[in-house]
Amino acid sequence: MALGDGRKLAFTDLGDPKGRPILFAHGMPGCRLEGWFFHEQARRHGFRLITPDRPGIGASAFHKGRVLLDYPADAAALADALGIERFIHMGWSSGGSRTLACAYALPERVTLAVSLSGYTHFTEYHGTHSLVESTRWPGPKLAETSLLLLRAAVTVVVWLARRHPGLYFREARQMISEQDRALLQSFMHTQLFQADQLTCLESGGRAIAQDLQTELLDWGFKLRDVNVPVWIYQGSEDPFVPVDYARHLADHLPDVDFRLMPEAGHLYPLSERFQEALFLRLGMR
Repeated sequence: MALGDGRKLAFTDLGDPKGRPILFAHGMPGCRLEGWFFHEQARRHGFRLITPDRPGIGASAFHKGRVLLDYPADAAALADALGIERFIHMGWSSGGSRTLACAYALPERVTLAVSLSGYTHFTEYHGTHSLVESTRWPGPKLAETSLLLLRAAVTVVVWLARRHPGLYFREARQMISEQDRALLQSFMHTQLFQADQLTCLESGGRAIAQDLQTELLDWGFKLRDVNVPVWIYQGSEDPFVPVDYARHLADHLPDVDFRLMPEAGHLYPLSERFQEALFLRLGMR
């Protein structure tokens, strides 16, 4: 679809076309294809799942000078175009910050925010601000120090991953938890996970760096000002997003339900058991 400023916004529209709408924010690296991870369970439980590519990622046009609070405007425009008034917003990993931005900026439209292993607001976080996260993506300290250096670092990582995708996926397998490794092994035969990652990486370092810096720098609002119920899920063995980030969110959001899942890593949203429990719980609201 075309946005008001002429930018192109690409998205997947999956699940039950007549179901309750969920706008879903993909992780990083990730893209609109992540909607397919949840398609069958969403359809089975009566939910429509809409997943946009963020600016510069996949088939969506780049948006220079992007900040986090630009995301809710795009989400609202997408919902308007699809004739959706109120919706659940859900995000995985880097999609968590976008979920909270929508909850803050669109309280009259977002009925519930669901963050699956999302980052916290680092401007309010008094823990360690790392230069590089365990994912080998730049951390908040690097973003605070130099945006040029952040973009250079991302560009190098993306170039290596695109040039040597086999090495990239081997490295990913080594970093994840045992439970994640089993989930990934069962999922890789579909090629969908690889397609999701590579579609994002092919977007290039400029778009990915800007997408990262929008959540690593100041969000433009305080966690205490999010006036929508928030569900937070976090794996206790997540090698990418520390449990302390989730605890910080839980301590500072006014209306929060925090669920720490023993032995779960970062890829638990791929689990059919988790998805079924999540959609059943959503269906009871």
